Amino acid sequence: MADLKAFSKMPPRVSVLMTLYNKATYVEEAVKSVLASSYSDFELLVLDDASTDHGADLVRAISDPRIRLVESATNLGRARNANRGFAESKGEYVAILDADDTMHADRLAKQVAYMDAHPHLSACGTAAQLIGERDRVVAWPTRDEEARGLMLFEDPLLYGSAMFRRSIIVTHGLQCPEDWRGPGMDYLFLLRVAAVAEVANLPEALTNYRIGANNYRHGRNGLADAERIATEALRFFGLKANPHELRSHLVLLRRLGPPETVAEVRSLNAWVARLLAFNREALAFPTAVFESRLRAELDHIFCLLADRDPRLARKHARLSGGWNLGRLRYYLATCWRA
Repeated sequence: MADLKAFSKMPPRVSVLMTLYNKATYVEEAVKSVLASSYSDFELLVLDDASTDHGADLVRAISDPRIRLVESATNLGRARNANRGFAESKGEYVAILDADDTMHADRLAKQVAYMDAHPHLSACGTAAQLIGERDRVVAWPTRDEEARGLMLFEDPLLYGSAMFRRSIIVTHGLQCPEDWRGPGMDYLFLLRVAAVAEVANLPEALTNYRIGANNYRHGRNGLADAERIATEALRFFGLKANPHELRSHLVLLRRLGPPETVAEVRSLNAWVARLLAFNREALAFPTAVFESRLRAELDHIFCLLADRDPRLARKHARLSGGWNLGRLRYYLATCWRA
């Protein structure tokens, strides 16, 4: 049970930020999952972005002094609303929970303990249980080197599971990109965090993450969003891709299928060579992890090509390092099946 008198006089150790826009179906469950936390020294900031449903009323009806409901008269957009939350937060740590997700009762306690024990870390995420998929848990790299080595391909952690040191946000003026509309805001913000701070992830699924009709990405043009996000991420690291290079990058991200022509195979491998040369000079990503991921993607593309067009698979093999044992076995198995 929280010591509510002490809470009213002292700033909380943790500020939990929950941005809210038209999530009345889920927000009450999300709020109650925070209030059920085994860690009591927190405030919960619910930032309603001029919702047109009754979500804010549901939050207002929950009587708990740890809740601060901050309402906007006009719709700010998700990024500006999140930045308002960072500015309003008072805690040493800032934890994130989306209004349609829930957290495990021990999440805050375990993240605070881990951050306290690792003062060099400035951000800590958790694995996530996908809501509605009982056995499916998604995990992120536990070590900083691995998380940063993969961040051209994926988020270094799940934003909705994150806990940040507020000092890193204040010191570096970190903000979500306010001119960004659409999916990808979380990823672009995390790139900014990982550029100046060490990050890690707990392997336990302490966040329950919802994918479905009310998710922000639902109903959007996924490929167009992927193109915008990839272009902005490349720009962040100082890389500009022409249309052929962007297509090749989306193949590496598994947003597009494998190359369909010899020209596309050549373009893909030329783009990979450019990425390798860029990182060996700029050291934007830990080299071993980054190059291992690129090799894995090239092997994955080889297997897809072997299934569809053995001629292109052979061309790809010649351009991407030759025939390793895994490729040879897969190719022979494909020929045997044929």
